[in-house]
Parts: sequence; structure tokens; C-alpha cells
Amino acid sequence: VTRADVQNPRPRPHMKTRLAALLALAASAGCSGISTSYDFDPNFAFAEVTTWDWMPAPPIRGGDSRTESRLVDQRIRGAIELAMEDKGMQKVDNDPDVRVGYHLALDDAVSYETMNSYYGPGWGYGMYRYPYGGTMSMSTSTTRERRYTIGTLIIDVFDVNAQELVWRGTGEGEVHQARDPEERQRRADEAVWQIMYSFPPNS
Repeated sequence: VTRADVQNPRPRPHMKTRLAALLALAASAGCSGISTSYDFDPNFAFAEVTTWDWMPAPPIRGGDSRTESRLVDQRIRGAIELAMEDKGMQKVDNDPDVRVGYHLALDDAVSYETMNSYYGPGWGYGMYRYPYGGTMSMSTSTTRERRYTIGTLIIDVFDVNAQELVWRGTGEGEVHQARDPEERQRRADEAVWQIMYSFPPNS
């Protein structure tokens, strides 16, 4: 039994399946519709981090029910816990090296798409002739309104001793309605894994 086995118990059977799925996602992280970025403190010793815990949960503000939901919180926290476990970091209740928190926001957006239909020579319709033999085609256009939702998930890691932010990962992408709880969990796992793919940095 190695020290790693003692500090990081082997995942439960149902978690192994999710771990395997996340590892597959890692191989294709750049192929998803989620845009990710991260920033970190280069002076912080990430290599020495072995334990972590959650930041104190903020109070429920009673705002957007799509984000301030117990079920949404459970899915994201479960995905983060799984990612941290896979990175060899143990969750502890006392004296963790770092604390982790997240923020989720959904913003409704609108875009307008214009399609043009051009009638060129040969149609015998709506044609005007310029001097010197030139022609001009008539066209019609249709503008369609498209409404969609952009989701932003921010994951923060804080140094407990200094009480300072040392790593931040951000993911942003268009949100599509999932059909069932399993699909919602899969999407949460995928989003969290892609955001935390580069944590810890230089690993």
C-alpha cells in the first residue's frame, strides 16, 4: 500500500465509470463547444497541495432559479469533487491546503441572422441593365431572430494560509436543455473537467 493509496482511497465503483468518461473527455477537450481559460499565481507552490475543502457556501439570493438550485449545486459540486479526487487531492474537514468555490451564471442572448436570396442572369426576373452591357440582380432578404442562453462557470482555488485566490478557471458556452438528470450530470462533469483540465498548472 502506497502513501497515495492511504491519502486517496480508491473511487467507488459508480465513480470509476464517471472517471473513465472524464478521462476520455480530456483527450478531446479542445473539441467541445465550451470555451475555457485560466489564470494562476506563479509564486504559489501547487505541487505541495494534497488536501482541499469547500469555501463556505454563499447565502441563497433568491435570484435566478436556474442557477440557485440545490440540484444544480449538487451536480457541480459532485463534478468538482470527482475532478479533484482524480488529480490526487483529498477532501478533508480540517486544515486543508486550499479551498475551492464556484460561481455559475446564465445570460439570455439574442442574435439576428439574415439570409439573402439572389436572382442572377437567366432567371428573367427583376433584372435591370446597366449601360455598357452590365446587369444588376435583385435580391430579397429574411432576418430571423435567435434566442439562446450563455452559461459561465467560474471555479476558484484559494490559498488557506494567505486567504488569497491562487487559481481561477472559467468556462463559457451555449446552454442546451438536457433531457434527463443523467444527461445533466454528464454535462456538468464535462464542463468542470474541461475547466479544470489545466489544474494544477505545470503538472
